[in-house]
Amino acid sequence: MPTDELLTVVGRADELYDHRARPGTVRESVMVLSGARGASDRYELQWRLARAFFFLGQEAGSRDSSVELYSTGIAAGERAVALNGERVEGHFWVGVNLALFAEVKRGIRGVRALRWARKELTKAVSISESYHDAGPLRVLGRLMHKAPRILGGNITVGREMLERALALAPSNAVTLMYAAELAIQTGDRDRAAALLQRVLESSVDPAWEFESNRDRASARSLLEQLSSS
Repeated sequence: MPTDELLTVVGRADELYDHRARPGTVRESVMVLSGARGASDRYELQWRLARAFFFLGQEAGSRDSSVELYSTGIAAGERAVALNGERVEGHFWVGVNLALFAEVKRGIRGVRALRWARKELTKAVSISESYHDAGPLRVLGRLMHKAPRILGGNITVGREMLERALALAPSNAVTLMYAAELAIQTGDRDRAAALLQRVLESSVDPAWEFESNRDRASARSLLEQLSSS
């Protein structure tokens, strides 16, 4: 694929993903990416496919659909890592798909996905912990918070990673919500309320409009629960 054609495909796919709040745009980005010539051999296309399938899996209406979409995202992320293991995007997006796959798929496959996710996200942190608004730290911190201790979960380590993520991207609504939920679980209600208030008060980055609007609604609901309990 000529460079100018690659740039056109990437530009269109990114434009569609940026408008992910509009129904159908991410699925259209998948069509653009997967339909490009030589797509399976292009790193820039494969990590973007992994990103798209993460989003579609997250928004899917059923557990089975989520499992299928995350599995497809894992495969695209694997291809990206095989094409270029020195860059952060492939490791990060395969790690995200693996982590979410592990949430919805129990049993040995879920355990394997969890361990693999931790490996990929740790690699992403080592390459660029600031990527995607401190995404590697954010997702690894979440994984450490939510994973059972027997499988390597550690709330203290999870909190430390989320604090590092907030130091890099203090207004990211997703990280703020993750940190607030961890604070609620550990009984730090004042900390949780302060973090949730930050979700409501932070300016909205246009690149994160979908997540900010979603998480503001969640923050309001959690604040109401904290104030009434």
